[in-house]
Amino acid sequence: MQLTALTKYLSDRFCLENNQYFIDDKVKCHTYDFVSDISFGYEDEKDIFAINLDGNDLENGEKENKTFRYAIFSPTHAAKFSEGILMLHGLNERKWEKYLPWAYQLALETKKPVILFPIAYHINRSPNTWQCPRTMSKFSQFRKENVPSIENTSFANAAISMRLDYFPELFSLSGIQTYFDIVKLTSEIKSGKIEIFEDGCQIDFFAYSIGAFLTETLLISNPLNLFSNSKAFFFCGGSTFDKINGSARAILDSQAFGNLRNHILGEKYNYQNNDIYIPDNLAHLLKEGWKAFLIMSGLHKYVNIRQKVLQPLIHRIKAIGLKEDYVIPGNAIKETFSMTFSNNNFDVDVLDFPFKYSHEIPFPINNQYFNETINSAFNLVFKSAGVFLR
Repeated sequence: MQLTALTKYLSDRFCLENNQYFIDDKVKCHTYDFVSDISFGYEDEKDIFAINLDGNDLENGEKENKTFRYAIFSPTHAAKFSEGILMLHGLNERKWEKYLPWAYQLALETKKPVILFPIAYHINRSPNTWQCPRTMSKFSQFRKENVPSIENTSFANAAISMRLDYFPELFSLSGIQTYFDIVKLTSEIKSGKIEIFEDGCQIDFFAYSIGAFLTETLLISNPLNLFSNSKAFFFCGGSTFDKINGSARAILDSQAFGNLRNHILGEKYNYQNNDIYIPDNLAHLLKEGWKAFLIMSGLHKYVNIRQKVLQPLIHRIKAIGLKEDYVIPGNAIKETFSMTFSNNNFDVDVLDFPFKYSHEIPFPINNQYFNETINSAFNLVFKSAGVFLR
């Protein structure tokens, strides 16, 4: 099936409210409830939620972020599996649509279940109003009026830009929350609480964009030794944070990304246990998780430490970047790992597709003139991922 048709088919079939159903005769979808044990908040943050524009305010999203559902695409050839793949998405994603064919194809290529788990305050962990053009266009206009020099503001990034412009700490805190959510999820899988996985199941990663950054912190810190043997395939991600340009109409506006960049690279905040609620039995993991985050913040910072902690992972990571990706350039990913793996035993494939693409839309399914070529590019990436993660 062509990628365009597959995307529509899967979008029409996908439903997080159904506990389990067949996608087709090859893949079955399972969905589960998840409750995050982590919480955080700033009293001052209420200032942005007090802004009301023509009767519209910016919902805080705490309820949606706390309790949500996630999905697993599982091959139908077996009832239980000893390995699974966690798929992590990019920054400011509001729908699963783009990732459904990715998960479906990866399940077929690897014959392993693929877990679609949302990052904190993203996709179905965020209010529906954050993706509503009519509502969010008012907030985008509000930002244009208050910051005349602003670039790349849009209804699509207005909610996250408002939050991170006022409080860039929320980027790191949301990352920490997702970090511990994944620890909980993986612990549940390994202990046999999810019926399709065997006890001790290994979890690998397919990580895109900022999801690769999160995966790197998990592999480096290896909380509770959950990821001692995990492999990770990065697509359009894996560079240090300073090599990322997140100013894009589908991601962040220029004002918000500038503040976020200064916050992260300036290391203006060192998160402690009193900034975020973490269950007592896991609180000791925060220090190592935050250290791993800092190690991946700047290419020329913590170089020796980064080399030391990543060298053991050289055969457990593979990456593909795109030449014309201006958010996380393929060459930036290559540079990050070339500096880290100085023995040159690691390589990043930097591809350049023969059609117009972007970081946000690597496979432009609406470009009907290049259907066959786009389908070939999609298969190339996911066959490579499948071989590595098989």
